[in-house]
This record gives sequence, structure tokens and C-alpha cells, in this order.
Amino acid sequence: MTLPQPQDIIVEQIFLRVPPDDPARLLRGALVCKHWARLLAHRDFRRRYGERHGGLPPLLGFFANKISTDGVARFVPTLAFSPVLRHDGYRAHDARHGRVLLNRIMGGGSGASHALAVWDPVTDDHQSLPLFPWPPHQQLNSWNAAVLCASSSCYGHHLDCRPGHFLVAFVGMDAKEMFARVYSSESAAWGNVTSARLPGSHFHDKLPGALARNAIYFVLGPEHGMVKYDLATGKLSLVAVPETLTLDGWCLMTMEDGGLGFAELNLHSTLTLWSMVDEGRWAVSRAIDLTDRLPVIALAVSTCMVAFADIAGVIFLRTTDGLYTYDLKTEQSILVMDNDFYGIIPYASFYTPVLRVATTGEGSASTS
Repeated sequence: MTLPQPQDIIVEQIFLRVPPDDPARLLRGALVCKHWARLLAHRDFRRRYGERHGGLPPLLGFFANKISTDGVARFVPTLAFSPVLRHDGYRAHDARHGRVLLNRIMGGGSGASHALAVWDPVTDDHQSLPLFPWPPHQQLNSWNAAVLCASSSCYGHHLDCRPGHFLVAFVGMDAKEMFARVYSSESAAWGNVTSARLPGSHFHDKLPGALARNAIYFVLGPEHGMVKYDLATGKLSLVAVPETLTLDGWCLMTMEDGGLGFAELNLHSTLTLWSMVDEGRWAVSRAIDLTDRLPVIALAVSTCMVAFADIAGVIFLRTTDGLYTYDLKTEQSILVMDNDFYGIIPYASFYTPVLRVATTGEGSASTS
């Protein structure tokens, strides 16, 4: 094992102090020379960088599935980071652990199929998934899916799981039952199907799922709450929610302790954060009156919450004026775009520069 040189330790300590919301400083440091580029590109630095900043990646922006382009995703940056989705026709469906789950509808009518892909906007790594092989007797009426890191040792941290494998959990339903299947990038194949006869008319596919400990949760129609898919056992089950919830008034979230929660915005402009105490039992963890914290136009009756970046503590509100973000920590609200969207997928990730020093000269850069 080669020990780092004293000067490398000093350089690393300097760059470890660069705030995650200012990645341009890291890029400028990596452009100084190949040696510094290798230092900042090393996995150990990326891991320590994440640990140094609390293990919580910054919100780099969000994907808006735009109505005017038939749902095709566009990235809206909140920091100096703007990836380009080079794969035509894809919609953003979910994002977690630095990866984005993309969906493209192929064909139409009852014969339509969904082409899924997983994309890392930082490295531009794109992997298409094989089409889901449906059993002949099942017709897909509604579905939802989530992408997550495959390493159990990463759970709760995910400081540098980008080079590792990922999973895609897919839950669908036909007229009689729900069924689930998991894709593994390690085996490059879908696993076995599990199913259960559970009530539910459709999934709310505009709302992404939430990962809580070893299960993925998806929102169903208002009368059935949510469905839980246990990644360890493959079991599907329903989880009840408070009867006062409306379909467009709440979003799932992962709590700081790794448990399940959701955020609710009621007609009185009160944002309530709930946490699950037991299966189907909920407790209020925090209530915030937004009346004096948002512009008057953002508090109209038609205002609804469309996404919640739980890691960053930022909610997304559709108003008559457009899409607002509200930061729970800074209490700042920002109008970020118009209402030309039908779904919002927040994207949070640590963003550190990597120069391809093995194949290019100094000053020729790419990011990773």
C-alpha cells in the first residue's frame, strides 16, 4: 500500500473544505495538473468528501417532464451543473443515489411497452434495461418503479456507490393482482416475479416512491394509501394512511433515521411532516405554517405539492404562477419554472470533477 505524500494530504485537506454546492472550485483544482486531477478523482477522496459534508448530497437540480414535449424530460439546475440527456424520448421516473430511472413508451394502445434505462447525469453513464417479460395472462394496467444502490453496505450512506451495481424495483398491477420484479445490473437480468391479490385501481405514477430501510413504497389511488414492496422477502402489502389525505396533497419521503414518512400540504397552507411509528400508524413530527413564508400567489387554493427532495429539505409547489421551491432550512422560496410539466423528479448527488488523465493531456476535462 502506497502512503500519500505529505503535500497530497495538505492539498486534500484544502479541497475537502470546498462546499458541495460550489463544484466549480474542485474542477478548477483538477485542471491545475494531472496529479491533482488523480487525487480528486480517487474514490477515497470522494468518500471522505461526502463524510466531511455530513453524507447529505446537495440538490443539483430537478427533472421536469414537460407537457409541451409529450413528457420528455428537461433538467433544470439549481447549481452550476447542467447535464444533457442525449437519449431522445425519455421521461424521468425516479432518482436516487446519484442515478436517474428513465422511461420511454414504445408503441401504443394495449400493446405499448415501457423501455427503462438508468442514467448517471454526472458521468453520463447510460444503461438500457431489457424489456420486462410479462406473463401471457397479465396485462399491465398501472405501474411504478424505483432505482437504488445494490450494495447493502451502502444503505444509509451512499457516499460513493456510483461505481457499484444498482437495482430497479418494478411493481405493476392488472385487473386482478399486483406483481413485482427486481432488475439487477450485476446479473443484467430481471429476477423472479412475486404477486399478491391486493386492492387498488392505479398507481400515482407522477409521484416517485420512497426507500425506507429495506422496502420501497409507492402511492396508490386515494382510497388505498400506499403499497410496500419488501426487497428482502419480495412480499407486497398495503399500508394505510390518514383518511384526511388527498391525492395531490402529499409526497412520500425518507426520514433522517431511515424510516418512512410523508409530507402533507393542506388547504390552510400548513406543511405537516408525518413519520410512520408502526405499519399503518403515523405521528406528526413537524408542522410548518407557510402563510408568511411564501408569496401570496403561491398560497392559492389550487396550490399543490408535486415533489419533495427529502435529503435537501426542499418542497416543490405547483401554483397558478408556476413552480416554486421552498427550502425548509433557509425558509426561502424561488419561482423556478412555469407550469409546463406533469411530473418533477429532484436530483441530489455529490459532484466531483474527474479528468481523464490516462488518455488526455492537461486541460482536457470531463466530469464524473
